[in-house]
Amino acid sequence: MKGTREKSLAVPAVAEAARAPARTRHAPRAGGASRDLVELDPVIHERTRLAILTALATAPEGQRSFPDLRDSLHLTDGNLTTHLRTLGDAGLVALTKTGAGRGSSTTVELAAAGRKAFGAYLARLESLIRAARGTEGRPAAAESARNQVSRTATAERKG
Repeated sequence: MKGTREKSLAVPAVAEAARAPARTRHAPRAGGASRDLVELDPVIHERTRLAILTALATAPEGQRSFPDLRDSLHLTDGNLTTHLRTLGDAGLVALTKTGAGRGSSTTVELAAAGRKAFGAYLARLESLIRAARGTEGRPAAAESARNQVSRTATAERKG
């Protein structure tokens, strides 16, 4: 027929595929380890937000000015604002704005819940590192120190 267009079957198929549940692309883990083993808080784990929380956690007073944070992490105003909004919505940081207009100043502080969540994140990450090294249940630093002392003593006895 003149003037009619054929409908493409590819478009609905693509749209249907986009609505289909996502399939995992990860291979099954050895030893039957569950996916929960590697789960880390996605709000914190994102690289820039992790850098923000690290900068705040290591700051002497647990807070930094917006420009200091922006410049030290090499971020744009908009990028930092977006990540701070996400962290703020999660209750991890608090922003305090003083003044108005060009004379205003914004301070970013690690909230109590943020300090607790960051500590839990680090503990989980340390646990994953120990599991990957096969030292689960033993403090990594103490184990490493014991191994180093043992190797040094053995080398001295042989030498």
